[in-house]
Amino acid sequence: MIKRMMIALIGTVVTIATMGLMTSCDRYEVELYNDGKADLNIVYDWSAFQSRYGYKPDGLTYMAARNGDKVTIYPATHNVDATTDLRLESGHYLFTVMNKSFGEYSTFSFVNRNSHHNACARSKTYYINDATLWDNERLYMEEPEDIGIGVDTFDVPKTIDDLEFYYWRDYQDANDIHIKRNVTVWPMTTTLNVIVKVRGISYMSSMEGYVTGMADGFYLNQTWRTSEVGTLKLVGWKRDPSAQARRAAASEEDTNVGWMTCKVATFGLPHGRELVKWRTKESNYIVLHFTLIDGKTKDFAYYVGTNVRYVNDNGELDVFKTPDVRLVLNLVIDAPFYNDDEVPILPYAQPEGSGQFDAEVEPWGDDENVDVPM
Repeated sequence: MIKRMMIALIGTVVTIATMGLMTSCDRYEVELYNDGKADLNIVYDWSAFQSRYGYKPDGLTYMAARNGDKVTIYPATHNVDATTDLRLESGHYLFTVMNKSFGEYSTFSFVNRNSHHNACARSKTYYINDATLWDNERLYMEEPEDIGIGVDTFDVPKTIDDLEFYYWRDYQDANDIHIKRNVTVWPMTTTLNVIVKVRGISYMSSMEGYVTGMADGFYLNQTWRTSEVGTLKLVGWKRDPSAQARRAAASEEDTNVGWMTCKVATFGLPHGRELVKWRTKESNYIVLHFTLIDGKTKDFAYYVGTNVRYVNDNGELDVFKTPDVRLVLNLVIDAPFYNDDEVPILPYAQPEGSGQFDAEVEPWGDDENVDVPM
């Protein structure tokens, strides 16, 4: 009994002592600390991407190089409308964003992806191995998928060397760095429009072709095209009634003349050959393959290095700026580059099995008597 009373007494004394200590201590406000890093908030602008491709992407990948060329690649995200928030150490940053992830592209591959300056997208190729085809043994580049790139450069200033504590109420006045950046994602592919004037167009059944000397890729963070080139196949040709009607009204063209058009996605012209004055006619070569309505074929080939042109290049421009790589390209096989006897002229043809034939009638002489049996 005595032992129990002593234990209870000791417990009471300890409780009273503890309460005395608690009431005698000063109260301290909660403290936060600054780790010397900066808050980075990035907002993406997809308007240029949407204007070119007609949709907003469903995923993105971003990467950054700090104080040098080595890139850190962050996990891909499918939330393209959300902003990116990062905590960054002080330094000079080279930032890049692109739609989708590296592994989601099938028509081109990426090389040197861990290098900011050398990261590059290069077209994949395919080989024609069919002796029955007109372009057997030819190597083509894949027509590139839609890709957009946004690039930004910024500095995170150095704040402190060690942890810095401050009262939570002073958060807004703390030695913290808040950086907000707006990054526009620009389309990296463009379109080559090929327009061909065809004489004897009614004898045509189908049309294919290819064009050489097009860039095989681009540098992600420079946006310049590669200097290496490849060949693009030209398929999906369509007759252009608007061009035919417009030119016929102006020059009263023969009704057996028409214009064929083809659009192909491309990275553009190789770096160093963007302007007409930087190329020779041999820089690009086009072959047009026609199948006639009688099953026969006819090919036409042209050196077109000085005829492939970015929009607004009249052949006299002296300056080509980096954003100009996004401009549309045109290639016209027609006046003023070619005369009527230089454009494709298809020979006369009739459908196989039509039973039609040509008849030649000798002219009657003026002083010749002809007996007509009755």
